[in-house]
Amino acid sequence: MGYLKERLKHVIRFRHKRGYGVHSPFMFNLILNVIRDKEKQFVYPEALEKSGMLKAREKKVFRLLSRLIRYLQVHRVVCLGCYADLLTEYLSQVYREATIQSNLPDQLGQADFIYIGRKADEVLPEAFSLALVLKGKTGYVIVADIYRDPFNARIWRQYREQATVSVDMMWYGLLVFDEKVQKGRYSLII
Repeated sequence: MGYLKERLKHVIRFRHKRGYGVHSPFMFNLILNVIRDKEKQFVYPEALEKSGMLKAREKKVFRLLSRLIRYLQVHRVVCLGCYADLLTEYLSQVYREATIQSNLPDQLGQADFIYIGRKADEVLPEAFSLALVLKGKTGYVIVADIYRDPFNARIWRQYREQATVSVDMMWYGLLVFDEKVQKGRYSLII
């Protein structure tokens, strides 16, 4: 019942879909040109997408992550979860300027972009803390299944309040830890 209630609240509040009510120039550009990719300006690795290894949902999130890391120009990416190896291969083909690693929780301290995917609890310790990882530095965290997976939901609820910006995209959540960005909480449907 809690999941259904969250989904109904999300549908009612997804007004930021086209940038309405977004006053931060950084977030307005991020929502319209990166998350929504309105102008279709990004290119994706066709060979990997056509190989049949990606389901429709994974393809969608892999494309979103590739747009985000290119736009944010991150240097170190750590992917955690069951599709981390495939995601690492995908992102390496798209963005060669970053060091991209999969399922290495000991490397989280150096990362400026973290993807916490499905079944990340198998890789991360139960007492995992983003506060220790991102203390005082700019960082971005994508959390998958923010309402279905109990471990990911706990991470989302706990750090959404501490992040400068949180973007609830129904299935995924983006947390931005950057003091230069105007604070805000946004709900989108992608």
